[in-house]
Amino acid sequence: MKRFLFLLIIPFLLFAYKVDIYKWAKKDTFYGFLKQNELPLSIYYNLSPDIKRYVRHIQTGETIFVLKDNNILKQALIPLNDTKQLQIIKSDKGYITKIVPIIYETVTKKTSATINNYLSYDLYKATKLRSLASKVAYIFSDRVNFRTLPKNTQIDLVYQEKLKFGQIKDIKILYAKITNRYYTIDAFLNPYDGRYYDNQGKSLKGMFLAAPLRYKRISSYFGMRFHPILHKWRMHDGIDFVNRIGTPIHSVADGKIIFKGWIRGYGRAVKIKHKNGYITLYAHLHSWPRGIYNGKWVRQGDVIGYLGNSGLSTGPHLHFGVMHYGKWINPIKIRHSAKVTLYGKQRKQFFAYIQKFTKENDIALK
Repeated sequence: MKRFLFLLIIPFLLFAYKVDIYKWAKKDTFYGFLKQNELPLSIYYNLSPDIKRYVRHIQTGETIFVLKDNNILKQALIPLNDTKQLQIIKSDKGYITKIVPIIYETVTKKTSATINNYLSYDLYKATKLRSLASKVAYIFSDRVNFRTLPKNTQIDLVYQEKLKFGQIKDIKILYAKITNRYYTIDAFLNPYDGRYYDNQGKSLKGMFLAAPLRYKRISSYFGMRFHPILHKWRMHDGIDFVNRIGTPIHSVADGKIIFKGWIRGYGRAVKIKHKNGYITLYAHLHSWPRGIYNGKWVRQGDVIGYLGNSGLSTGPHLHFGVMHYGKWINPIKIRHSAKVTLYGKQRKQFFAYIQKFTKENDIALK
């Protein structure tokens, strides 16, 4: 484990106690953590089955806090997921464990950048945040071609940083505006449904994303083809997107995961059920992110897997299939799905929100 030591002095509470801060490495195990800190293995055996699964899969890079007095562990905090952590406490009768919530701090910030080179370069230069550019590109991907962005394009952002122990864990864009000599486009995050809408209440994206990932090329289209492994003609019920192993795969629409597991030739796969009779399939995955399970509801854009080469596959790619009322259809047909427009109570609710938001953040709308 990468280890950082410092003396934390808080009057009357932690005076002269030593706090060890660990960065959980790929090779680390919960058993090794107990052994290194001279803790009884009964701590693990007394955990519930659900918590045991969590501690067996602690995410690499997580920050572990250990409080010691004379090299005896008094407390430890171990993150299990984004919302809860395992607390180990030394008591008079030995060690006890609790599940406690992770407390985050949120900070709202504003920034502007002029794009004269590349979106990622100029936005990073202005903010020193690498993830902002991809988030902006995702929000406007159905409206803006960032490869042909005019010189002197202005990007204005209001975003929220989610901090844990002073480290940025997530960034959420609350408002974004792109302005150049050809157009101005606003995007407000609607807190009631998690979608981005312009100042007229029209969503910036359709029901479906154009593609579930950023890809290099399409290696195989929907239709009859000569199978490269089985060496016979058969129907190809989807599209194969090529990129490197580990590329994030996103749900193309809001929906419920109805399958996560292994499907014969498809290898590791995820199926998601959407409204209006649609089901999407994501196959040949390398792995799944933590927190993906059958029955989980996901939003458009959520990461549900990582590109791989599992099952019957000649190389790293994603097989993406779309079923409509029980019949496989060409995924290209859903690329230009209708935009979502707010009506009635939802529309009034959204406009009341942006009226308050623009006033609080000094945003002028045309």
